[in-house]
Amino acid sequence: MPEKILVVEDNAAMRLSLVRLLLAESYQVAEAVDGEDGLAQYASFTPDLVIMDINMPRMNGLEAVKHLREFSGVPILILSVRSNEMDKVYGLDVGADDYLAKPFGAEELLARVRSLLRRRVHEKLATKPDVLRLGGGELVIDLSRQQALLNGQLVRLTPIESRLLFTLAERPGESFTHRQLLKAVWQGDPSGTTQNLKLYILYLRRKIEPEPEKPQYLLTVRGAGYMLAAL
Repeated sequence: MPEKILVVEDNAAMRLSLVRLLLAESYQVAEAVDGEDGLAQYASFTPDLVIMDINMPRMNGLEAVKHLREFSGVPILILSVRSNEMDKVYGLDVGADDYLAKPFGAEELLARVRSLLRRRVHEKLATKPDVLRLGGGELVIDLSRQQALLNGQLVRLTPIESRLLFTLAERPGESFTHRQLLKAVWQGDPSGTTQNLKLYILYLRRKIEPEPEKPQYLLTVRGAGYMLAAL
């Protein structure tokens, strides 16, 4: 399956050039015209990499990076005409993974894209635990045994609750859209609706949260979906 890249760039000519370049390399590409549009596209597209311009209307690239980092560890490559050292340092400090000054060559951009995507794969393989311990060990999710313990007691889950919890546990700290969860959990069953998803999120919270009305493990990501809290 081709890797997905979101291009956030307000300059139409530059955006088109980037999209064509990436499509020619067989990536799946979505595009956005500013930071706000980028966040909305991220929620529906869930890319493997974000290419983000800085100077954009409504919400600039640095603000968008800060928002993304509240719920996602997706690799972010900043593009900017600002090329001095302090601009680069600030961009990296707010959460970007790489910074490329304009103008740049197509081959250099593609090399950086490949590097960030490789790093992402290696990090996932290296850090994927079999057992998640949240809340200082209060909630334990054992992926290999497909079971959860709350304060040492086995949490009894229905099949749908189990699929929902362990789908989220595959990528703690990363948001899943409603569409992704419906596909993974209900697998095409007509009962898989957004209303039922919200209902089962509520059921799960009642079973794994100390205070279901103030969830600390199973989190709602506004405009994006749901995620299991990062370790």
